Amino acid sequence: MSYEENRVCYADRSIIKITKIVVGLFILFTVFTGYNFQLSYELTFISNFSCGLLLLLDGTVSLIRKKALPAILYQFVLPCILTVFCCIFFKIFGWHDFNFSGMFFFMHGINPVLVLAMYLFTTKLELKNKKDYIRRIFIAPAMVMSYVLFDYIRFLITGSLVYGLVSTESLTFVKAAAIGIVYYASIAFMSYGLLNLKLYVQKKTER
Repeated sequence: MSYEENRVCYADRSIIKITKIVVGLFILFTVFTGYNFQLSYELTFISNFSCGLLLLLDGTVSLIRKKALPAILYQFVLPCILTVFCCIFFKIFGWHDFNFSGMFFFMHGINPVLVLAMYLFTTKLELKNKKDYIRRIFIAPAMVMSYVLFDYIRFLITGSLVYGLVSTESLTFVKAAAIGIVYYASIAFMSYGLLNLKLYVQKKTER
């Protein structure tokens, strides 16, 4: 590779790093202004804040240390923010009235797409072997499932769920466990699709 090609390649990498920082700051801006600079235990807040902070840190660390953060971190936060993105369908079909006013329009509908795009086109995924491939699929739902567990524990204490998507009157332990298993399986399947999509995009863009 010639000096000129090296310089262009370096410039491209720098643009990617700066883009991560800008997108991360934008997402954090929508979170804090949308929630009036107050902390919240809603998944919308947690997922958007986590993704914005991850992008900001990843871009900053890449610029300073010339080394990106592990892609597995994106695989943890993506199921959270894509779950939030699904509220669009709840709104469209009238299943639940989610807030899409002001910054919540970005947090629910725009930011998830931005994070997915950043994961697909600006990160480097390196798999050690087939075992690592399978392991990533099954551990990717860890963060969002931790939130589901938190919501259930909160329900046992307060008698209400954060979003109220499930009737609390008939929510027994068995039903909650069944919902958790189905949800975990769904997220693991989504993680499988995202992982393969990432590998496909990475293969195409590296040519």
